[in-house]
Amino acid sequence: MAKKVGMVLLIAFLIFFVINSPADAAAVVKNIQHLLGHGFNSISEFIRSFRD
Repeated sequence: MAKKVGMVLLIAFLIFFVINSPADAAAVVKNIQHLLGHGFNSISEFIRSFRD
């Protein structure tokens, strides 16, 4: 039950954040995308280093 309430509160906060400041929300998403892309690139370079 607590997990469900927490999830609803998280979704409500995200909706509130996007409505109140869409530019900041877009910047957060862009930064997360950049971090994930950089992380996957680093992992792939690490794995490729074993082939050489």
